[in-house]
Amino acid sequence: MANNVYRIVEGGMHDRFHNSRAKIQFIGGGFGNGKTACAVVKALKLATDYPGSNGLIARSTYPKLNDTIRKEVFKWCPKQWIKRSPTKDDNTLILTNGTNINFRYMAQRGKDSDQSTSNLLSATFDWIVVDQIEDPEFIHKDFMDLMGRLRGSTEYIGNDPTMPKVGPRWIILTSNPTRNWVYRKLVKPLHDYKKGIFNPDLLCQVDNDGKPILVDGKPVPIIELFEGSTHENIENVGEDFISGMLATFTNDSMRKRFIFGEWGALSGLVYNVFNEAIHELPHGTIIQYLTELRYSGYKPTFFEGYDHGLIRPSCYGLFFADDDRNVFLLDGFYSKEQTIDTSCELIKQIREDYGVSESNEIFADPQLFRRSPGSTGVVGVTVAELFARNGIRLIRGNRDIPTGIAKNIQYLTPVELHEHPITGAPNAPHFFVSDKCDWFVSEINEWMYKADTSGEVSDTTSDKNDHAMDMWKYAMTHTPKLASYVGKRTDPPAYLYWHEIESANNQHKVLPRHRA
Repeated sequence: MANNVYRIVEGGMHDRFHNSRAKIQFIGGGFGNGKTACAVVKALKLATDYPGSNGLIARSTYPKLNDTIRKEVFKWCPKQWIKRSPTKDDNTLILTNGTNINFRYMAQRGKDSDQSTSNLLSATFDWIVVDQIEDPEFIHKDFMDLMGRLRGSTEYIGNDPTMPKVGPRWIILTSNPTRNWVYRKLVKPLHDYKKGIFNPDLLCQVDNDGKPILVDGKPVPIIELFEGSTHENIENVGEDFISGMLATFTNDSMRKRFIFGEWGALSGLVYNVFNEAIHELPHGTIIQYLTELRYSGYKPTFFEGYDHGLIRPSCYGLFFADDDRNVFLLDGFYSKEQTIDTSCELIKQIREDYGVSESNEIFADPQLFRRSPGSTGVVGVTVAELFARNGIRLIRGNRDIPTGIAKNIQYLTPVELHEHPITGAPNAPHFFVSDKCDWFVSEINEWMYKADTSGEVSDTTSDKNDHAMDMWKYAMTHTPKLASYVGKRTDPPAYLYWHEIESANNQHKVLPRHRA
């Protein structure tokens, strides 16, 4: 490739990656382990083996795209292959064999959890490369949307019988170790699979009904993960680079993550007590519990939190408490560049879905009650006032971060004699979150204390990707009131359509702590 030398050790991570034929090829690991170069070289090989193909090379933002992986493409692509370089109006590289390599970024204006990845979804591709998919601008929906774009039918002209005859309809990913959705949805299911544990998030072959196809009693993954430390790339980066990395990252956790490429727990997590296996519950399970709670004669206490943003995300959460001091995050939203009117409409709809009173008060950032000068110099209207005009009342939440963290940790920590509200098992925490709120799970798994240049953790929390955490802190400003007993209900709740709660004999389950 070009005038550069790309060295591959036979049998090493790079060699195994280039020999992969999986639909999803994921290369991760430490800094400088050759992830991006691997991805680019393989992409260029596909570009030549499938002449006339339409390929996509993506990064989270335009500066990252332009300054990193696009430069890597031109580093390895021979000049004689290039018919037309990208222009200001069309960021596409056209090769002499007719292949188009489209350089695109994912952080599109106006994108939120219910919107698509903008103009990327107007095209189909033969192959896709996503560099640094762990970047916060990427969300799980982006990945799933891109998978739906792999519809290419370009013919293969090589002589390797292991290669797809058309397409190849592959997606190639790179990532540094992280704890966000990339770990939960892509990496951990594969780690579980290798341990003999079936994780429902495992990307595997399915039948027409969407059920996993089993071979010898096991599902067949469509994703292959290649993990390697910086040492895997010593042939290309040299020993001095690795020595410099070791001198820079003196903290053991930082070394494990950024040099050795380990995906384990990260030092400095604010809520390191959070465990998805314990705290996250299926949405339908929580709905059924809420229904049964009401039928058992209890009126749950609903309370809400809100963190406002313009360019930054706005985040809203609806919680409820039962009669045993358990708190559940039931529903909410996490959206960028959303108007106040839209936020208010979404809040009203969520309240209606669960039969929550319109008079409920929402704990929010005290800053939303501050007036600021408008463009004419006249004191402007506060965000709280704009919400009030839409019929929603905000009240000041607590901004004290250490106090909020301490309170939330109390709810997250398992208590020996406390029974699980669903199963009745002992040693249960007091806080649970619906799997519908994946944005909350992403943030709690990523929110860190800041570290200095040596990697030592401070007592100051990061101000990045903390919107759901702020919302949670505001919502928990006051200790939630316990559900009150009002007598058994004979009429079905208004939100009955959420879950089928009535059995054939019209009997309902009894809550664990009320069993004889």
